[in-house]
Amino acid sequence: MTTAPLAADDVPIRVPLIHGETNLSYLLRTATANGLALGPLLDALGLALELPEDGGPLPQREEVHLSPEALDRLAVLVEREPEQLARALPGVHPDRLAETPYLEPWPGEFGAGPLPACPLCMEPGAWLAAEGHRWRPCGCGRRWMAGDDAGYLVDTGPVPALGRALRGHREFVHRLGPVGDALLADAHQVALWWWVHGQVAAEEWRAYEDALGLSRHRRRVAPVVVYPLAVALAELMWKWEERRRKPRASAEEWVEAVAELAAAGTLTRREREPLNYWLEQHRAEVAAKPRGRTATERRWNRLPALHERPAEHGLHRAPSCLMWVYGLPLTSTTAVCERCNGRAPSCRWVPYAKCTGLPK
Repeated sequence: MTTAPLAADDVPIRVPLIHGETNLSYLLRTATANGLALGPLLDALGLALELPEDGGPLPQREEVHLSPEALDRLAVLVEREPEQLARALPGVHPDRLAETPYLEPWPGEFGAGPLPACPLCMEPGAWLAAEGHRWRPCGCGRRWMAGDDAGYLVDTGPVPALGRALRGHREFVHRLGPVGDALLADAHQVALWWWVHGQVAAEEWRAYEDALGLSRHRRRVAPVVVYPLAVALAELMWKWEERRRKPRASAEEWVEAVAELAAAGTLTRREREPLNYWLEQHRAEVAAKPRGRTATERRWNRLPALHERPAEHGLHRAPSCLMWVYGLPLTSTTAVCERCNGRAPSCRWVPYAKCTGLPK
């Protein structure tokens, strides 16, 4: 007996759209809410896929890529406009649609796998596209979402400093725009360097890890516990950004101000190392008239070239100009850039597609 293809009447329940959700996560939530198996829903979209036999496909493991025709069919089934779906689901943005629908495992690189959505303010079981970002706090402030190690959540409730840091990050970005988020990304990189080497605020971070109940998974929770210090450091980085084009700007005085964040009130030579890398790009220099029509544009255009403007506004969207990768060695490259032989600031740790060339 031939089964009739699904129609909109077979999918009466429209699940809420979650901004940033993966395609497969949305499809699986839709199927589950309507009492359907995932297979018939995929068939209705014209996806002749060989599904894994081990309980898949799973949003944390695979993604479904749709064609324009499949997107149109989905829009009819869930009674939404294709443009509405494209605004919520990054995977069906017009420039990401495929000629033929297919199922693909998530790549294994850091920042490629999806993040489990916060179950407190989004639907349990939903997964968000990482878009290159490995972790971030949920907007509700009660969970951190991380895509590493097949995805995990951190309950931030036991450490109120994390909620205050999120509020500080929001205020910082509201005040400065994307520049604030970019400097926070830099500060987070520096703080992770210090965490890896057990420097600066190690005792405080261990106390946070214990309070979060993750003393056996300290590596996982490091991006979370360094967040309050990163927000404080980002504020000092902005002060240097304002000062570095003025007469008699002193990088040494700025480092001494940063040292006040350390438990010891001073920084060792090793603890200064990541700051030196940052200062190498954010050098004191002669003032020049910034480009841009708005204050936000002018602030951004003052940043060094390695700061790429984020595609979206918000928190944890801007990439850092410091290219080391948490989880890979911080003191040696894992691969060598063919253009600069690993000597450019962009390529000391990993080759950068837009290598800046040899330092001047």
